[in-house]
Amino acid sequence: MAEHDDKIKVIIADDVAETREILEKALYFEKDIVVVGKAANGREAVQLCKQHQPDVVLMDINMPELDGIAATEAIMAQVPGTQVIIMSVQSEQEYLRRAMLAGAREYLIKPPDTDELARSIRHVYKLGAAGPRLAGGAAETAAQRTDQGKIIAVFSPKGGSGCTVVAANMAVALKQITNKRVALVDGNLVFGDVGVVMNIVANKTIIDLASRVHDLDAQLISDVTVPHASQVRVLLAPPDSQSGEAITPDQLRAVLEGLRNQFDYVVVDTQTAYEDRTLTILDVADRIIVLMTLELPAIKNVKQFCELAGPLGYSDDKLMLVLNKADSRLGIRAESIESQIRHKVSAQIGNAAYEMTLALNQGVPLVIDRRNHPVARDIVALAALTANALNPAQAEAAKPGGAGTATVAVTPVAESSRGLFGRLLTKRS
Repeated sequence: MAEHDDKIKVIIADDVAETREILEKALYFEKDIVVVGKAANGREAVQLCKQHQPDVVLMDINMPELDGIAATEAIMAQVPGTQVIIMSVQSEQEYLRRAMLAGAREYLIKPPDTDELARSIRHVYKLGAAGPRLAGGAAETAAQRTDQGKIIAVFSPKGGSGCTVVAANMAVALKQITNKRVALVDGNLVFGDVGVVMNIVANKTIIDLASRVHDLDAQLISDVTVPHASQVRVLLAPPDSQSGEAITPDQLRAVLEGLRNQFDYVVVDTQTAYEDRTLTILDVADRIIVLMTLELPAIKNVKQFCELAGPLGYSDDKLMLVLNKADSRLGIRAESIESQIRHKVSAQIGNAAYEMTLALNQGVPLVIDRRNHPVARDIVALAALTANALNPAQAEAAKPGGAGTATVAVTPVAESSRGLFGRLLTKRS
């Protein structure tokens, strides 16, 4: 066995010699971590990485010759098995955004304490061991995938329940906790706001996929989806309602199945309506996150939806009822809701109106901006619960039509354009 093969190999890159020494001493007593090199600038860090092939690099963001961001990009391209932790005295979101876009796994505020430093190193090492990132963020091909991805629809039969915010944060949380390929889709084709929540503007939208459903492949999907700082890829809604209305349910189904073939998780924000395209999203979803708030109209609408789920072919396991903006002061308990609608409440997300509004206005999901906030932890817990539920056996059982196939299936227009009541009558006939 080569020297240090049983330890996490670390390179420290910082232009301040004293900082390099402090970090090395902080890690000295960690039995599973060893420092194999120290660099005074980004260019030297890249060279040391190519020489030593470390597991983790502690990278200062501001360095001479080649700064930490540029050095991280070079390491991702030239030494893709190495994980990077960016360090900075700055906590501004722009620094975090740049670090994540470059490919960094973690972002630490200097000076980190010893426990936090060691914990972060072990965390990113495990992420790398779980599945090396493709250099340059290249998309996986369908041939590289061993199974299909899972589609998660976030839906509420009552407007104002927070679907878009929850969908965006959940997509980021899934990426954080699984390190899998995650796509976020704006399925509200008329009034979509995912781009606003994620602070993304792009010329290409879902129209560019819907118009080429017979040509969907990894390259086209990669070209149209937009990379976010969190490493989630985002498929935006059309720029205007007229364009959105032109997308048919069949085209939407084909796009979602195409995304399923390229991503491990596809999170879809939906419109609050029982219209054909929303029903198409719910049909193809492996799980439907049904959001409700502690308001009587919302409870009534969710109860009606749960009653419709069976006739629509949705099993109880397919629905995950989530209480959003939960607040015990409002006088309605989850147990009371469960008995009234006859469906279990799978999870609760707390109420943080100020923090959510601030994150929304800044275009930074709460699970990135304030990951330790109780509401952020609630969303991460929901993401973990959903990911754990979607093992292959459960996912196949949850699909209304049984097991899926690798090909993009387009259902006949006559079947998908009947609307809610047409579908219900069809199910009963």
